[in-house]
Amino acid sequence: MARRIRPAAAAIAVMAAALAVFAAPASAQPKSGPVDTAVAHLRDELAAAHLPSASYAVVSGNGTVTTGAVGSGVTPQSPFLLGSLSKSFTAMAVMQLVEAGKVGLDAPITTYLPWFRTAGSHDPITVRQLLNQTSGLPTEAGTVDLYEPETTLEQRVRALAGVVPVSRPGEIFHYCNKNYATLGLMVKRVSGQDYAGYVKEHIFAPLGMTRSFTSLADARRAGLVEGSSVLFGLNVPMETPEFRGALPDGYLVSTAEDLGHYLTFQLTGDYRGARPLSPESLRLMHSPAVPVGSDQAIDGIDHYGFGWGTGTLNGRPVVQHDGDLTRYHANMGYLPDSRLGLVVLTSRNPVLLDNGAPFHNTLAVLAGAPAPETGSTFLTTYGVIDSVALLVLVAMALATRRQVRRARRLPDLLRDRGFGRVAVRPLVGHVVAAAALYAEVFVGVGMLSYGGWLPLDVAFQTLPDFTLVVVGGMAFLVVRGVAWFVLACRPRSRHS
Repeated sequence: MARRIRPAAAAIAVMAAALAVFAAPASAQPKSGPVDTAVAHLRDELAAAHLPSASYAVVSGNGTVTTGAVGSGVTPQSPFLLGSLSKSFTAMAVMQLVEAGKVGLDAPITTYLPWFRTAGSHDPITVRQLLNQTSGLPTEAGTVDLYEPETTLEQRVRALAGVVPVSRPGEIFHYCNKNYATLGLMVKRVSGQDYAGYVKEHIFAPLGMTRSFTSLADARRAGLVEGSSVLFGLNVPMETPEFRGALPDGYLVSTAEDLGHYLTFQLTGDYRGARPLSPESLRLMHSPAVPVGSDQAIDGIDHYGFGWGTGTLNGRPVVQHDGDLTRYHANMGYLPDSRLGLVVLTSRNPVLLDNGAPFHNTLAVLAGAPAPETGSTFLTTYGVIDSVALLVLVAMALATRRQVRRARRLPDLLRDRGFGRVAVRPLVGHVVAAAALYAEVFVGVGMLSYGGWLPLDVAFQTLPDFTLVVVGGMAFLVVRGVAWFVLACRPRSRHS
């Protein structure tokens, strides 16, 4: 759902990539067929990633589904949050309403939501443009409320009245969650059912998705796998809040087994006789409607359709989408030529790692590429982070020791250089340095990746270890500057 905060700690990521060369490889051992080879490689990659839990499904065009899972107590029937994989369900719901004659692809969205508007533009936005992400809405319009789970779906869509489009409708691809939030609200208004009820009745039920959910409370009762954050190399489970206002663009819940049913239908147009959408509509959803250009919101694609991206892999066409939430990452896709598909669900999404690598590398194996070697990038990356944190602590300790020694000479320094140079200037310098560090990380990185200032609570959710190091450094600078100023004031009062 959210764009990953990729630029954060770029230097650490580069160092980790360099160190990864020395990681011990563990190649997948080929088995009897392409699916077995791919599954063996996938399990190797999931193990090397030190994931707390993951599940997967490999789908064949003949209806065969191979499922599996890693992690204590995790099975292919364990529910995971889907992130932006939810968008394909919303696209499918819209296309069902199009087939029923209730929605027109090229009709303005105001036909169904008369109050809908954006700021500074009167150009109509059509249903098709929302589906293929060419509405002109900027990416950041879809991320500003990602950490406000109390916001309703209608509130999220109505908030677009204050958003200025960055291009005219129909011109340029801009990945924006609010495109699909708007479509989800349209589904509710046109069908007369709430979005959750519509998806359960018209998609989950006919495809036998009995362990798929529109409520985290229901999913938890069914054994939802809680997502984890990474804190200095440790997977720390953390509960994700309910966000019903984001169901259409990121908060549906399903299992690898159920998504095997869903992907079988997407691949073949049939699941055990159920055909909740026509082959023509499926082809339209999976067709490369618009080039994504420089927008890299989804890995491995060059065009976007309706809730699906298209591209090539090992020289062969691929249809796929990924899903990102703070503590979940999901991938789903298929190879039209070989009629093979893959789903991978994971309960961790650290921004310093390539969380889609197990999926992309395994799908490449299904496309005929040789299985790549797998190494523990997780250990090398967080080894670097831990080392940096340790060096920062050592540097702080040494700086404090030097400050204590220098404090003994304060009376002489004050007499020779004056109060302003000895006390005021260091205080101002330390505070300015802390502010600059804050601006560089929480404003600079936020603007590049989050679309605005990155609040501390969001930073702790997305980069807890790196944020702790940065906040610790800021606190040290401020405390050191203030402590030095207080120490300087005492000798001055005695010698004045």
